[in-house]
Amino acid sequence: MTVQQDWRVGWSHQLEGKVCAIAADAAGMIVAAGGIIRMLDVEGEFVWRREIAFDVYHLEIDLHTVAVLAGPGFHLLDIATGEPLGEGRSVSGGFRSVIARPGGGWVLQDRGDHMHLFDRNGRGIRRLRPGRIRYLVGWLDREHLLVHDDDGYLRCLRLSGDDSQRVIEGRRWAWVSRLSGGRLLVQSPEGSLYEGTPNPFGWDSLEQLRELAADPLAADRCGDGWWVLTLSETLEQVPPTSGGEMPAGHLLSSNGADVMCTATRDGLVRWWESPQLASRRSEILKRLVVSERRRIDWEQRQVMFEAALTAEDEGMLTNAIELYQALGRTEDVRRLLGQQEQASVGG
Repeated sequence: MTVQQDWRVGWSHQLEGKVCAIAADAAGMIVAAGGIIRMLDVEGEFVWRREIAFDVYHLEIDLHTVAVLAGPGFHLLDIATGEPLGEGRSVSGGFRSVIARPGGGWVLQDRGDHMHLFDRNGRGIRRLRPGRIRYLVGWLDREHLLVHDDDGYLRCLRLSGDDSQRVIEGRRWAWVSRLSGGRLLVQSPEGSLYEGTPNPFGWDSLEQLRELAADPLAADRCGDGWWVLTLSETLEQVPPTSGGEMPAGHLLSSNGADVMCTATRDGLVRWWESPQLASRRSEILKRLVVSERRRIDWEQRQVMFEAALTAEDEGMLTNAIELYQALGRTEDVRRLLGQQEQASVGG
């Protein structure tokens, strides 16, 4: 299929146990299976491993930090080392989801009707009670957070001043993606899929992409558009292309540009690379091969040159001449031929 020929699997790993959360960024991929969290770099090499007491169910990356939701708690880890940052926080019943705040900080929703604001170091700031929320969609700016509430409405929360909120329009949506580059996907109860650009009071634009779409589990927007993970555990591009689908799994994450990561229920994680990234990687490989060939060639020439010097010192001029000729050292060849002629005349 064309899509599979374009987006290719850069590497994959079969991990033990069910993968329950993944997160991708420019540095690589973080994977959680049970209470074990692993960091893999862009080449698929394991960087670090961290084990915590409870099963992980959500990961969220922000710059050099990854937020981890596990059991009743919220933890922060350093992406480079996997070391904990602070002691973590917990609430009765645990948290449901987390989203990084522009400019630093975190917002978490619990399993009731509260939201919790933390600073970038994981210290609590305050607690809000906006009502029951289905999904944290994304930020319109640092103070305005878009959410999908339990009734299906898109709601804008103002996290400053009086903590006001408003439903941005009267329609209900069955499913909503994360906000990416100011855009999101929404699915109507009838199954139609739309792309929209929301604002605190409604839509700047809203366009239908598919009249009837497969039920989505997740979606990410990359350099070539939206990719949707469906209930059948395949990746589909939206709007649809002639290329077909890619096998994926039940989890999807991307760096928002040229990498997607997927995981199956039985522990198979894949690192997908866009055609552009695959082409750049191939070009780098070619350059490395050429560079290595040049290095080997230079080392071989150095060995031949030293052998020629040794042959010359030991009076084996014929051997030395052959080696100098192979090296293209014309002046040395002429010099030794002259020495041979002089020796012949003198003899």
